[in-house]
Amino acid sequence: MRPITRLARGFVRLEIDMWVSLARAFARRPDIAGGTPIRYAGAESAFLWAFLVISAVEIPAVHLLIPWPPVQLVALILGAWGLLWMAGMLAAHHMYPHLLTDEHLRVRYLRRLTLDLPLADIRAVRNDLRAYDGPKTLQLTGPNGTTLAVILGNSTNIRIDLTEPRTFHTPHGDFTASTIAFWADDPQTTVASIRVAMVADRTA
Repeated sequence: MRPITRLARGFVRLEIDMWVSLARAFARRPDIAGGTPIRYAGAESAFLWAFLVISAVEIPAVHLLIPWPPVQLVALILGAWGLLWMAGMLAAHHMYPHLLTDEHLRVRYLRRLTLDLPLADIRAVRNDLRAYDGPKTLQLTGPNGTTLAVILGNSTNIRIDLTEPRTFHTPHGDFTASTIAFWADDPQTTVASIRVAMVADRTA
């Protein structure tokens, strides 16, 4: 697939994701059926809220500064679209949390990414705060690129060691990893909950 085509598809998909997330937020229907949500929105919520407030102030300010009605209308439409888009981004962080079920841990990022980890395939889980460079949300890191990190706010704070390497199919390509790192707002409670679920799955 050509880079331009891939970029266009990614933009369209992201746009759809934002509007679907916003609709779920208005309907108060987070995607948590059949499991316990593990929140991660706190890592970026402050930034998104700040952007929303700035955008809300900017729309009337620009309207007052521009004297030409046609340009005012265009600026109003673009400002409103940007405001709703950021609201959708904020909603997506809350509507698609990580999910812990009786059999799986689903590590997610918005509506775009899900890493489905059967509890039977998890060897160990632990708290592990790490920082990362670069803007990518999904990165292969660690010795020989064996850790797949789902990064929020340039950080992860939980590490999952798998019983054997697995290949994950994602919108960013296929990644083979033996460790998964991700962010949770309450890492200690999350690790404890996963361990309890692992014991229950092994004794079921």
